[in-house]
Amino acid sequence: MADKLLWLEMLTVQAFLTISLHFILSHSVVLDTEVRWCVINDNEMEKCTDLKLAIAERIRQNRTYSPDYIGKPYKDLPTLFCVRGMSQFDCMQMVMNGEADLIQLETSLSYTAGQYYTMIPLMVEKYKPGQGDEGLDFYAVAVLNASKADFDINTLQGKKVCSPGVGQAAGWVYPVSFLLENDYMQVAQCNVPVKSAAFYFGDMCAPDGLARYYNTFGTNPVTVCKACVGKDEDFCTINDPYSGYAGAIDCLINSNSDVAFVRHTTIENYLKNTNNTLTLDNFKLLCQDGRKVDVASWETCNWGRIASHVIMTSTIRLPKLRDDYKDLLTLLSLDFGVDGLNKDLFELFTSVKYGKQNLMFSDETVMLKDVADVAGGSRNSYYTWAVIPELQPFKMDLKSRLNVLNKCPVPLATWCVISDYEMMKCEKMIMAFAARNLKPDLNCIKGDGVIDCLKKIRLGDADLITLDAADVYMAGKHFGLVPIAAEDYSGKNETGYYAVAVARKRFVYMLLHNLKQRRSCHTAVMSAAGWVIPVDMLIETGQINVLDSNAYLAVSQYFSKSCVPGILDRYFNPHNMNPVNLCEACSTAGPRRCLRNDDELYYGSSGAFRCLVEVGGDVAFVRHMTVHENTDGLNLADWARNRRSDDYELLCKDGKRSSIDKWNECNLGYVPSNAVMTAGFKSDDKKQIYWTLLSYAQQFFDADGNQDFKMFDSAINHRDLIFQDATVRLVPVTDQTYEEYLGPEFVRMMERMKLIDKVTGQPSSDASIVTPTTHIVLSISLLLLLRLTRVL
Repeated sequence: MADKLLWLEMLTVQAFLTISLHFILSHSVVLDTEVRWCVINDNEMEKCTDLKLAIAERIRQNRTYSPDYIGKPYKDLPTLFCVRGMSQFDCMQMVMNGEADLIQLETSLSYTAGQYYTMIPLMVEKYKPGQGDEGLDFYAVAVLNASKADFDINTLQGKKVCSPGVGQAAGWVYPVSFLLENDYMQVAQCNVPVKSAAFYFGDMCAPDGLARYYNTFGTNPVTVCKACVGKDEDFCTINDPYSGYAGAIDCLINSNSDVAFVRHTTIENYLKNTNNTLTLDNFKLLCQDGRKVDVASWETCNWGRIASHVIMTSTIRLPKLRDDYKDLLTLLSLDFGVDGLNKDLFELFTSVKYGKQNLMFSDETVMLKDVADVAGGSRNSYYTWAVIPELQPFKMDLKSRLNVLNKCPVPLATWCVISDYEMMKCEKMIMAFAARNLKPDLNCIKGDGVIDCLKKIRLGDADLITLDAADVYMAGKHFGLVPIAAEDYSGKNETGYYAVAVARKRFVYMLLHNLKQRRSCHTAVMSAAGWVIPVDMLIETGQINVLDSNAYLAVSQYFSKSCVPGILDRYFNPHNMNPVNLCEACSTAGPRRCLRNDDELYYGSSGAFRCLVEVGGDVAFVRHMTVHENTDGLNLADWARNRRSDDYELLCKDGKRSSIDKWNECNLGYVPSNAVMTAGFKSDDKKQIYWTLLSYAQQFFDADGNQDFKMFDSAINHRDLIFQDATVRLVPVTDQTYEEYLGPEFVRMMERMKLIDKVTGQPSSDASIVTPTTHIVLSISLLLLLRLTRVL
């Protein structure tokens, strides 16, 4: 058998390698013979097509090469092709997917391309002639119409604004981050700077302000686009007439706007390339200190220095191929650049004849430079290119500005976890959230069980935790927590599930009414599906009789042995009197046995089902989704890998058995979903900030959307870490107490459980749980007592 498995494994590996090699070779053939430049509009497509024709004509005429060029000739380099994307983000996706090879990007977008689309810079635009690294940057400035310059930095609020595009460094990142950092602009919603800008400024033309990348939930105010003039699908996109640097100046002039955020060279280039009677004197620069100066004073009146634009490709392109791309781009610069030998055939850095400016390259570019030749090769990644080293100490580099752009009034959100495995997942979640620059920053703290986490949240040492419905009741009633989000297991805003009893199909004689002296598997003590609902049902049907208000003893006498994780924890067993047979069916050995967390292998719904599968018990009390989650190949763990869902059935309250798919008819009761909770004393704004963090996070890290981290997925042998693996998404819970969230029926059930649990006592009412107010009262009482004693 072992030899057969080894043979199958080798065959699988061989097949994988064969397919991978075929994929690499097939793609390499295409990529070695052509290079596909991604353009974003018809104007760029026309220029790109003319460039391709110019290359062909230059080859046909067999013109000589520049003496400065030492690379391959055109015939040995990939042939240029032009492919059309709908936007810069579309082009990034095409490059990442292998559908395009090259794209020119503005600096801030190049950072996005590297961070999220696995792209790398090849060549950078140089804006000044001469040797060395000079001319590889530009400045962000705020341009005013001189005739309307009757305001300053303190009266900028409410003014009509033109931006080349949301997300661009000079036109968005630097000005908006400055206004946020210095509290001119208030944060309207964390992770949504577009909304903050929209509420601060008046009407705007900020192209892409309503695009999905910057408008995840479709709630950005339409005022960010009100000054734009594009038609149909071009409206307020990168193809709007008012997009780009020249477009922003058009917007400033023609829409009666007040300020345009552009590059320091934009006005001069605009006047040179357009037919108008305006001069530099018609414009002013607005400085960060409130001064208004001439356009020529940009060196002392700017909003930040930014690295030049770049040409990028995918990191999966082989180094040899990337070198070929560089040779081609170098040749194009030497042939068709400002001083190109063949500029009579084509002008690479001129766009006026195509009806727009800055097509494929910035029009002020004088040459392209290999990024590997800049600063001794120390700035050849997307990160090191965008982050100018000498600006970092002053937090004026692009990365620092992006961090400020995502400013959030709440700096940190601390999640309380209850096991080492949850802590491991939480730490991955920290890194995943940080990679997306989500705010507030996530932190993790480990509690000694759920009760300890509830104490921490009540005292302000933690902020968030995900809880089972029964724990939601305890957290709300005794610790003052409130729900802010609920798990949705269907994707249809259905925040609930059914508790079911599962048994092996072949044991047809076992019914819900003859479980006495059977072995039982429970998700955890005082959990909704695994304890509260089944125990309530057994009491209601008269199968167990609770004497002396000790439900734990009654259950232990009904079942021969059980696995009830947490039954011996000090919170639920303060007098060390709970029966040990309620842990005898558990799996984990040593001190972690029977703990109320996933250190115990039979903890939770998947754990309780595993208990049944591994014959630790005869019946498992779990969620209705549990069997399907762990059978038919959906769980790759060894214990579940070969399990079939049709080997199990549900035990119904009417004494019958049913297919596991009939849970809607055969169940023990309905349970509200697990909920994310926080302290009730948190302000509404803070609760909204926590929800926004979760909402944005799940857009990036839902179960199907990201291969690096999945919020609703866990380790193979430890399911339901932090969130239930069955979760499709989180939905907001607004202005609800724990009672409103749980509903009157479930609350009544919890109250009944409380009445029959007086011997062990509810852990939340333990005298050891002391609030800060209690400390103060006790201290004052003690002082008064001492003073009274002295008097007497």
